[in-house]
Parts: sequence; C-alpha cells; structure tokens
Amino acid sequence: MKTYIFDPISEDALAYAKEQLEVVTWDDPEIKNFAEAEAVIVRTYKMTPEIIDHMPKLKIIAKHGVGVDNIDISYAKSKGIVVTNTPTANSNSVAELIIGLILDCARKITASHLACIKGLEKNQPMFLSGHEISGKRIGLIGIGHIGVIVGKRLQAGFDMEVLAYDPFLGREKTEAIGFNYTENLEDIYKTCDVISISVPLNDQTRNMVNTREFSMFKPNAVLINASRGGIVNEEALATALDNKQIFGAAIDAFVEEPVPKDHALFLSFNFVGTPHNGANTSDALIRMGTGAVDEIVRFKNKESTWTNLGNKLQ
Repeated sequence: MKTYIFDPISEDALAYAKEQLEVVTWDDPEIKNFAEAEAVIVRTYKMTPEIIDHMPKLKIIAKHGVGVDNIDISYAKSKGIVVTNTPTANSNSVAELIIGLILDCARKITASHLACIKGLEKNQPMFLSGHEISGKRIGLIGIGHIGVIVGKRLQAGFDMEVLAYDPFLGREKTEAIGFNYTENLEDIYKTCDVISISVPLNDQTRNMVNTREFSMFKPNAVLINASRGGIVNEEALATALDNKQIFGAAIDAFVEEPVPKDHALFLSFNFVGTPHNGANTSDALIRMGTGAVDEIVRFKNKESTWTNLGNKLQ
C-alpha cells in the first residue's frame, strides 16, 4: 500500500514502515505527487479538504499521535476515507512532562535558573521561595489516559488528593479509579493547589479558563495546560500571573505554534513555556510511529478485528 509520510518520524518507526509498506518519505521529491497516495501518516501536517482532493486514491489517514485537529475528519468521512490515531502511545510521556512542569512551577526551577544566569547576591532569595506539592490537592480537568496517569502518580508519589472533572466519564467511573469527583468546575478553580488540563479543543473548551475563572483561583495555585492551545486564554493568564492572582503556570500548547519568541507570557514571572513537547520522547515517538503503521497494515490486510479497535475515529 503506497504510504506517504509527511512529517519526520523516528528511525525505528520508519524502518518498520519500510518493512510493511511501500513508503514515500517527507524528504523524497515524490512526496509532492499527492495523486499516488493510498495511505498517509501525519504528525502536524494539515489534511485539509484541498489536500485530500489531490489524493483520489487515498483510503486511510493515520495520525501519528492523539489530537486530530490537523485533519478535517468530517470531510475525510464524506469521501469514504478512514481516520485513525494512536490514543495511548504518548500518554506516559505527556504525563511525565505534566508532572515535571508542576514541580518546575511549584519550586520555581526555571525561574531560579534564569535568576542564576542574571546573577544573584546570595543564595535562597525569598522571591524564589516555592511551595511543596505533597499532601496538596490537584484538580484534573479531563480524565483520559493522561489524566489518570498524572493523578495516580501524584497520589502515590506525593500523597496528593485528586479532585477530577469529566462529564463524559462521570462520577461512578471516576471514583472507581480512586479520584474524588465534582460536577462543577468552580470546585476545582476555588479549592485546588494544582490544576492540570487534559481536554481536546472544541467550541465548549475554547477559552475555558479566562479572566472570570482566574478570579476564583487560590493565590498559590499552579496551572498546567499540556493539551491544546486556546483552552487557556493566554492574555488572561499573563494578567493573572502579573497580578499574582495565581502562583505559576506552564503551557505546552499555544494558540500560535511554533510559539513566537516575543510572546507576552515570556515576560511573566514563574511562567514556563515548552514547544508542544509532551510526546517528544524517543519512547513515545517509536510507539506512535509504529502504531500508525500498524493501523495502515490492519486496513490493508482487512483484518476482522480492525473495525473494533478504539483507534478508529469513525
């Protein structure tokens, strides 16, 4: 099956793809000849209606990762094209980054590093004093694979109390995991010391955390958004940080990406920005790459179990 890989993937995953499929890679001049593609693998490459229309032989789009906002799924479906993703392949890597960002903000690690570069007159200056997270309360907005890993590890490693919100999962399933459940986001904003967001970007979640919500936060609160840009209003976050309405924040996903170097948030103290780097580990890249290849192989082989897989998005 002729498969076009539009973004760089790990060497191990690429070698696996070449064993299983007829592959055209991102650096091959033939990649511009869309008309021959029967399958594609994309990371950030945008599969717009215009691009899809240039691929009359296209049967399957395999997303290398979880989020599919770079793929026009409705249009693909209208053309009879299957779209898949790799929903659990990067969960561990993203969860580890979230925990790292929580500790970074709570203990002002990046802020301390920058202060050292600028020069300090003495150790342990009060403006670099942080907070412990042990025994505190974390609020999880969204309890998918990533949220569960984050909550479980912070419970086990830091004895944190987990308060979770996810209307799709509901109270019974959330409490079965071992988390406390709330039906009201305001409970999380008003009572949690750490808040981590793991939800997709859609009409309901766009600007979910804005000026009104920041007014409810505890002054010692730390906010982490490692899901999608636009869920946290970036201008409102900068204001909240500058006015010390919240203690710290980290974002791994911005509205504009790559994030501009002169973004206003980089002027805010105790803000940490990373370039959508949650899944960027060698381990996750191999799992996502080989997982995307496997979806195409299943489709090609018309395996009876293929249509039952949770990876299929339609």
